[in-house]
Amino acid sequence: MMPDLRLTVIVPLPPEQAFDTFVQGMDIWWPRRGVFPYSFAPAGTGNLHIRFEPQVGGRYYETFLDESEYEIGRITLFQPPTRLTYTWQDPTWQNETRIALAFTEEASGTRVVYEQDGFDQAGVPDLAAYYRIGCRQTLSAYVAHCQALYELGQLSQAASPN
Repeated sequence: MMPDLRLTVIVPLPPEQAFDTFVQGMDIWWPRRGVFPYSFAPAGTGNLHIRFEPQVGGRYYETFLDESEYEIGRITLFQPPTRLTYTWQDPTWQNETRIALAFTEEASGTRVVYEQDGFDQAGVPDLAAYYRIGCRQTLSAYVAHCQALYELGQLSQAASPN
């Protein structure tokens, strides 16, 4: 069965660093604004953090400026540095969707495959097309952050005496 959406990107980092940047560094690279509001922040407050608790059963959640939180989902598979699966649910949906990422080493870095499915079960089948747009934008932010980390690493290596 095909997922509702599937996107693939290449980042210039080894799988361990690509995985860690996605999970541990999400609060740094996640776009706070874009074509959609990339936050579940309640009216009158703003997004402070977006984080994973990096373990099976760990939360995927946002913390807001008013100190409230929203649990977006839970990690269901945590296999660093190759696989991450977690749930995603908007508070207005009937059920959650599932997001699965695979990190595969390539000569130029790491191929990251993002899949999300379950929009029908969540009662929002028409939103998959909109999520494709939003996921492209968020993954572009991730790729740009990975590229910056790679370039900074290259500059550091060039500047350090052998």
